[in-house]
Amino acid sequence: MKKKIIIACILLILGAGAVCLAFCAKPGAVRPDIEGITEASVGQRIRFSIDGAEYMPVNDTDGIYIQETEENAIAIRIHVPDELQGSLFLDEGEEGIIYTGTVQKSSAGMKEETTGILMDYFEWIDEISKDWELTDEERENISAAVSNHYIEVYSSNAGSRDLFRNLLLILGGLLLLSAILLVISVITRKPFVKVLIAFSCVMAVMALITIILFHKQLHLMQNIRKDGGGVYFMTYDRELKLDDMLASGITSDEELLSWMDHAEFHGLCPVSVDTGRYGCSSFAARTPDGDVIFGRNFDYPESDTVMIYTDPEDGYASYAMADLAVIGVGREKGEIGPDTLIGRFMMLVTPYIVCDGVNEAGLGVSTLELDIGENHQDTGRPDMFVYTAIRVLLDRCATVDEAVELLDSYDIHSHNGVRQHLFIVDVSGRSVVVEWFDDRMYVNELNAVTNSVLTPGDHYGEEADWRLDVILEELDANEGILTTDQAAALLGKVCLGSMTQWSAVYDLNSFNADIYVDKDYEHAYKYGY
Repeated sequence: MKKKIIIACILLILGAGAVCLAFCAKPGAVRPDIEGITEASVGQRIRFSIDGAEYMPVNDTDGIYIQETEENAIAIRIHVPDELQGSLFLDEGEEGIIYTGTVQKSSAGMKEETTGILMDYFEWIDEISKDWELTDEERENISAAVSNHYIEVYSSNAGSRDLFRNLLLILGGLLLLSAILLVISVITRKPFVKVLIAFSCVMAVMALITIILFHKQLHLMQNIRKDGGGVYFMTYDRELKLDDMLASGITSDEELLSWMDHAEFHGLCPVSVDTGRYGCSSFAARTPDGDVIFGRNFDYPESDTVMIYTDPEDGYASYAMADLAVIGVGREKGEIGPDTLIGRFMMLVTPYIVCDGVNEAGLGVSTLELDIGENHQDTGRPDMFVYTAIRVLLDRCATVDEAVELLDSYDIHSHNGVRQHLFIVDVSGRSVVVEWFDDRMYVNELNAVTNSVLTPGDHYGEEADWRLDVILEELDANEGILTTDQAAALLGKVCLGSMTQWSAVYDLNSFNADIYVDKDYEHAYKYGY
């Protein structure tokens, strides 16, 4: 008995030590003096660590590393291989991953692009901030801060560090578990082998219960594939619970979260929902062949995305895009990794919270923000949360008229201090912008929309900016006829720099979609072809 207690204590100490070492193990940081990088540094090897507060992701493989100095800030572009990207998004102030790379001379184009990205970012901050304004002097300082060089990263210690930590955690966990089982053996006066067998049986029963409860979810997780850095595709081959969702009278993020958790995860998933602020653009046009196309920019800080294909028995098949940051999934700091088990698990609710899409009947829909306060209709009709409306429209409507009629049968609600309007277009070429004011729904026959109010009245033109004029001028100049490449180019003209998460060109006749990510209009992720 005493021998078992002594062994248990030793195992407990060793296990706790291994776990502590796993969390404390962090290599020393090696920082470059970015200000000291000169022409003589080109070709030299450099080692540095990235702080989450100093790194701005640009696309899947590039970012901007900003180092404060006593007099100003220095910004240098870094290129990191895709397989190392996931390790960049640290908590603010956290260090520990050491990267090794070589200093390279930036081309004029790269420096110009880096400057433009920083300028776009601060202009966006200026646009949404009421307490700060970007001055001409600050613009000059931003331009002057960009280094003439960049760092080409070729390795990091992240993999070895993660492997080391994982091995320590596994070892520590096994040692702690052994100590606990030994203690149980002493208390129950049962042989250790019997305690181990009993524990194994309990774990097997729990695993079986988990499989029974979540076998459908586990099947769906196998339908998720990674198409690129931060871009995923999911075939959702279950029936969505739209009737139950609508009957629940959801009017806010919290109610949507609660319903999704209980409807899809038996109340056991730590999913969170934040339908925060975003700026967008949408327009409709015809191709030279007569097809109706629908263009859309989703402007939001860097996050990951998923294209979802659904084909309900009593509805229309559709392709629709969702923003994974809404449920706290992504490669940004503080988010759950999209390639982890829990990240894939949480993706299963995204069909309910899509932002734009097209169905097989030729209906296209997108949601866009209006920063003029929340909307809560109260006419006695059933309630619908506007963020869930796109899924309902794509599943159940074939034309603009059907979509308008469905929306008008509900009291529409928004959340987070803002409201949304919807851009709806069908295969006939008709397109409308639907807005809600004072318990009334307004349908505006328009072929383009951004984030300004388009219904004549007290709010007309609020939050208007240059983007809508650019779109309308382009459509007018081409008499409403654009190729898909021209549509993508137009989306590029009105994107908000590095804040544009994706651009989509949907063909309503052919039921397909071209998705462009991170302003890369040379490469499209193609769906439905």
